[in-house]
Amino acid sequence: MVKKHIFNIGIIATMVASLVGCAKIVTPTGGPKDNTAPKVVKTEPQDGTVRFDEKYIKIYFDEFITLNNPTENVMISPPLSKAPEYTLQGKSLVIRFKEPLQPNTTYNMVFSDCFKDYHESNALNFFHYSFSTGDSLDDYMIRGNILDAKTLAPAKDFYVALYKGDADSLPLTSMPNYVTKSLSDGSFTLKNITQGNYKIFAIKDINSNFRYDMPNEEIAFLEESVAAFRALPDSTADSLMSELPMLTLYSFIAADSVQQLSRYENPAAGIYKFPYKIRFANFSAKPVGKVPEYYELINPTHDTVTWYLKSTLTDTATFILTADERSDTVHLTPFKEKQPTGRGRVKQIQKLDVKFPNAGEYKNPLVMQFPYPVLPVDSFSLWLYSQQKDSKDTVVYHYHIPDSFMLEMLLPIEVTEKKSYSVMIPDSVFFGYNGLTNDTLKVQFSTKSIKDYGTLIMNYQIPDDGKAYVATLWYKDNILQEDILKSSKTITYQFLNPDTYRVSVFCDENGNGRWDPGDYRLKRQPEKMFAFPRNISIRAYWDSEETFLIDN
Repeated sequence: MVKKHIFNIGIIATMVASLVGCAKIVTPTGGPKDNTAPKVVKTEPQDGTVRFDEKYIKIYFDEFITLNNPTENVMISPPLSKAPEYTLQGKSLVIRFKEPLQPNTTYNMVFSDCFKDYHESNALNFFHYSFSTGDSLDDYMIRGNILDAKTLAPAKDFYVALYKGDADSLPLTSMPNYVTKSLSDGSFTLKNITQGNYKIFAIKDINSNFRYDMPNEEIAFLEESVAAFRALPDSTADSLMSELPMLTLYSFIAADSVQQLSRYENPAAGIYKFPYKIRFANFSAKPVGKVPEYYELINPTHDTVTWYLKSTLTDTATFILTADERSDTVHLTPFKEKQPTGRGRVKQIQKLDVKFPNAGEYKNPLVMQFPYPVLPVDSFSLWLYSQQKDSKDTVVYHYHIPDSFMLEMLLPIEVTEKKSYSVMIPDSVFFGYNGLTNDTLKVQFSTKSIKDYGTLIMNYQIPDDGKAYVATLWYKDNILQEDILKSSKTITYQFLNPDTYRVSVFCDENGNGRWDPGDYRLKRQPEKMFAFPRNISIRAYWDSEETFLIDN
């Protein structure tokens, strides 16, 4: 008996059409983004192995990884003369040694940002692996922090090296006995080391040779040897780690003692700048032959000299410049102005660009700044317009410019707080020695009131040790005020715009008024810096009072 199957084509067609009409095509997604760093799930041999006699180590991960510069990001203590070979095999890493290991020795391998996951590049910040070729692991350790000596910010990615000797040349010529790397918070730990005293150094090792042998490498050191201490049973636990000794090292780049004059700069007609490599105390210039007169300006850090010529240079002028003990002969050539290029380009007519940088600030005279020294002016007029809803008052002030070096001029005009003003000076009033003159000058501003500002009252308490200290008020990266303190003192900082500020103090050991870095070759630490423990928030029409205790 044959069983017949009868299909209703109409019904099937309707069903298919219905399904197609209701279907929604959705692009498959990869799920949430992976923000997790790879994890080590197993090592062969296992971490802490003794009587190690293998030729390689194998590290297993929970996902596929990539290697991030193992030459720099893997530290092995004691250091090996030949770098191991690193090979990825699936989700594992094989490390093969290329030289015999020392007998009865504990080896530590520190991996810092070396492992990244394959897809998102999430990095495993730190992994430590240790083994011993002897019968036991060394169980002593040293830990600490590295801070930037000037900013007191954490110093990360420093190689921290321990030496068993005591010679001054150790970081210059010798390989360390133990090495690790500081983390992002500046902390470091050297585990599984032998008992004893060590010299300790931290180096920003530019050429990756574990030596302090380049002039621009940062270094931190302690003068005295430090003793390793026996690790507690579980030294990785935070509660136990907090009970262990903590060293603090301050990093710096040694000041260069060799003076050098860089190539002079000629940014505009009549302006010449002479940048020096390091700060100078005295500067002089001797002309060779006939040369033009000039105005001279030395910057506050005493490392750059700027000349403004009184007449345009038409031929080469020669000078002998002397900064302290160094002398250089320089040949100044006339300024070569760039010509406009391209079809239809028209050369712009240059003008003397006069600015009013502090317009509207409360109780501060209006400042007028010139980009080039100006010729004397017997008299010029300034129109001050006050703008109100029902009136428009005008006051005319008369000033003059004396025959002297003038790049900035104070205009003591009388204004009322919380009002709008306009200042106008006609064109062609000021003529720079470079031949340029001004367009009509007009600036509009609204004056602030005392209620728009805040005040900081800082009580500085310094040691009675006969030393000088320098207190600095910072706004972002700019110095607003510096004061020399020889005893405890209260300083009031007025008319501060509402914002966040910070305060620092350093011990001016040599009395030169500036912070000086250290010098390892002279066994000199950087001048000690103290930072107020938090940023200070200034509010409008509010006095904030703080006490800064400096404990040297």
